[in-house]
Amino acid sequence: MVNFKKMKYLVIFIIFCFPFFSCTGEDSLKEQARIYREEGYKLQEMGDPERALVCYQKAVQIDPYYAEAYNDLGVVYENLDDEGKALRMYEKALETAPQHLPAYTNLAFFYENKGDIEKASYYWEKRYELGVEGEYWKEVARQHLLRLGTYPQIKREILEKAAVELSRELVYSREQKRLKAIEEAKLRFDIGSRLFLKEDYQGALKEFETAFSLNPDSEKLKAKLDDFYKKAKIASSREEAIASTTEVLNCITETLNYIKNNDFHTARKKLEEASSTISRISLEE
Repeated sequence: MVNFKKMKYLVIFIIFCFPFFSCTGEDSLKEQARIYREEGYKLQEMGDPERALVCYQKAVQIDPYYAEAYNDLGVVYENLDDEGKALRMYEKALETAPQHLPAYTNLAFFYENKGDIEKASYYWEKRYELGVEGEYWKEVARQHLLRLGTYPQIKREILEKAAVELSRELVYSREQKRLKAIEEAKLRFDIGSRLFLKEDYQGALKEFETAFSLNPDSEKLKAKLDDFYKKAKIASSREEAIASTTEVLNCITETLNYIKNNDFHTARKKLEEASSTISRISLEE
């Protein structure tokens, strides 16, 4: 008598386990195909294309969607001067994996060597368009298209890239000059500030003026410079006024002494000096 309950569980077990066994078997086959491909590559590198060919053929027999192995077969057939089979293998690689970039490169070289510029250009264009900027083979494709002269966009891109690079260099140069001016102005400001604190107002003014002449692109720095410059200017004027006034008083004192000694000629000269000093102060104001 058939135990339907046990049959039910057996069916469920098979349904759930079959995908596992299927995936495991598929992975195992792909791994075997990969091993054959690696062995073929080693033989090819050793200069044994015939044995390499056998390994690559086994790889695609095991995994019919192995684009890399089809491309390798194309390279070996081309080296063996079997252009027909080489072409079919390159095309087969792209049929199984349209994004397999080495096949586009090999087809571009294949047709360029045959002198078929139109087809060579087509595959170089595809290789260029599918490549990543900065990648070696994208640059190779760019250079071939430029040399073949069949892809005007390349020239335009090169000119645009050159323009961008030039613009970037100019911006960088201007930025470096701007930062250099700010740093130099900061240095002059720091020196001037220290001189100001030491009451060397003339020296401070010279440093601040030099900082202003650099025209630093910093509003904060300019505000500080303006503030300290005004303070130094006031302090310097005050210092000069005190010195000039002291000079006038000394002249007057000397004039009185000369008058007391009846030396009116020298007294007159001292008065003239005092008058000249007073006039100078008036003009500076």
